[in-house]
Formats: sequence, structure tokens, C-alpha cells
Amino acid sequence: MKALEQHPPPAEAEVRLPDMSREPPRVAINGRFLTQNFSGVQRFASETVHAIDTLIDTDAHRGWRGRIEIVAPPAARDFPLKHIPLRRCGRSNGYAWEQIEFPLHAAASLLLNLCMLGPVAVRRQIVVVHDATVKALPSNFSRPFRLAYSVLIPLLCRRAAKAVTVSEFSRREIGRLYGVDTSAMPVCSEGGDHITAVPADKTAIERLGLAGRKFFISVGANSSNKNMDVLVAAFGQAKLDNTLLVLTGRRDPAVFGKLKDFHSNTVTNVGQVNDAELRALYEHALALVFPSRYEGFGLPPIEAMSCGCPVITSDQPALVEVGGDAALRCGMDDIAGLARLMRQVAEKPELRTKLDQAGRARAARFTWAATARRILDYCREVG
Repeated sequence: MKALEQHPPPAEAEVRLPDMSREPPRVAINGRFLTQNFSGVQRFASETVHAIDTLIDTDAHRGWRGRIEIVAPPAARDFPLKHIPLRRCGRSNGYAWEQIEFPLHAAASLLLNLCMLGPVAVRRQIVVVHDATVKALPSNFSRPFRLAYSVLIPLLCRRAAKAVTVSEFSRREIGRLYGVDTSAMPVCSEGGDHITAVPADKTAIERLGLAGRKFFISVGANSSNKNMDVLVAAFGQAKLDNTLLVLTGRRDPAVFGKLKDFHSNTVTNVGQVNDAELRALYEHALALVFPSRYEGFGLPPIEAMSCGCPVITSDQPALVEVGGDAALRCGMDDIAGLARLMRQVAEKPELRTKLDQAGRARAARFTWAATARRILDYCREVG
């Protein structure tokens, strides 16, 4: 069992400074994410694009004005921004649009793909490959999803002008599991400050039946790699009176397949929650408990830390990399160890205060503005 050890923030591969004297390239952002259910990679795309739009108002990035657009399928949701327009085009909405129609309608631009995939026939593009979860845990995903990723990801990593990932762990895993050279692949961390950009929904706690109750929260019950069986077993072993375990996450069987449901007198799944509701849950919870078996980055711990919520994770490498010295950890199969940590957090207010302070300091290192700046640097570098 490890707790509050010193770990530096995720390392990022050195980036060659772009030539700021040249006019930036025209960039077409792959807007297929605006047709998809909102999860981790769609969060990355949405927050990064919002942050880029905000950066365009600054002196250092004013040259990008009028040079970036989102090119999206016909079914794309609205995505209003100040400087970056949305252009819908084509006739299809899925893989066919991404592979054929997107590059045709954005042929004069550098393509920027923020959600794992892009058109394999194009070399002048940047693709953010978040993880290798589909190869590491294939049983967690539907067969069509596995097939698409197994074919497209290695092709993109080899053909794209630049492939980017979100953690050193993911960089190693992409190389190991997809058999591609990732030695020059840069790391661009995610941000967590979106969660504090919205006010907490103060009505959510009562509406979800949690008023006056002590509870732990776990985010992402929609995927089997989140290790819910171990979490629920540990919570039961902790034997905490008058305390609930609250799970969140909408299930998508088309992506993740059929998943086990958890519900009892002390365990409840409140389903999908919005950011305002999630912030309220973080701010009232004893801790976020996130004993995941596999992550490419691990956004919920940074979200929770941003809100001052103590964090308990597994010792999965990406979570160690991201959480650093601000989280409590134990082995991903250590039910007894996880139960002990939950009891300690529940019973020791001074420990919660220490984790609150350490977490806020850690989370301050992860901002979407920093992510956006690095992405724009990559775009200038590729040109």
C-alpha cells in the first residue's frame, strides 16, 4: 500500500519550438466527436477546442484567428465558439465520413484529430491516440469497435505526420501493443479545470437522495476496466456505518458490451451526471475511489482533486503518473488494502484535509490551456 509518495507530473517529450515568424497553417479539426456519446476522448476534444478558441484572444496566439475550423458530419451537435466556426459537410456520419468525406472536404488544411482516429490515407495530419485499452483489454469492447481500432490505430501511428498521446504510460503501451515506434511521440497531458468552470449544482445532493449522507463516489461504472467488483467488495469489507457508495456513468453496450449492474441498500448507481452535478458530488464526497485496472490518463482523479475531494486509486501506472503524491493508492486486486484506505479516509478528518490540499496543488498543474498551447505548437511544427 502506497500513500503520498513523491511523484513528478507526467513527463512530456521535448517539443521542437515552432517557427513563430511564419503564418500558422490552416487547420481542420475532425468534428466527428460532435456526433458521439460524451466520454473521455470526447471530453478531451471538447475542452481542447474550447481552450484553443480562448487562446486566440491572446497576443501570442492571435495569428490563428480565421485559420481554424471544425469540419463535421451532418449530424454534428451545435458547438458555438467565438473564433472557430463549425462547418457540416458530407452525407454519412461514422467511419465512412471520417475516412473519405472529411479529408475531401478539408483537403487544403492540416487535419487535427483529437479522438483516437483519423483518415488513414492522409499524411498531413495530427492524431491524438489516447491509449491502447482496446488491445490491452479486448473483452471490454464490442467486436466491431475492436476491429476498427486494431486496424486503424497502427496505420495512423505510422502514416500521420505526428501522433500524440496523453501519458508516458500510454506512449509505452501504444508501442508495445500496436507494434509501432513511439520514441518520438510527444505526451500532451489533459486538464481538469473544466469541472471548476461551472458552479456546483447545489440541488443535486438532495435530488439524488444523498442529503445528510456520508458517501464515497466512483466515476465511470460504464466500463469493466474500472474494477467495480473489487470496489464494491472493498466497500462491503470496510463496514462503514451510514455510508453509501455512489457510482456514476452511463452504459453504452455498443462500445463496452454488456456490463454487470451494481445496486443494493448501500451501493447506488446514479447514472450519467453533468459537470455541475459531478462537482457537487465531488465536493460532498468523503473521497473519489478509482481502483481502475487500465487507464490511458485517468481524468476523474484530477477532476476530484480540483474540487478538493480526496482521491484513492489503484497503483495502475497512468494513475500513479497523474496522481503523484496527492493520492492514496493500493494494488488493483487488494480488496483488504482498499477497504483499509476507505476506512482511514472516512474516520480521519485530518487525512482528508491533507489530501484536499495536496490534490488542489497537483490539479493546478493540469489545465486545458496548457493542453491547447501544446496542440497548437504541434500544428505549427507540422505546418
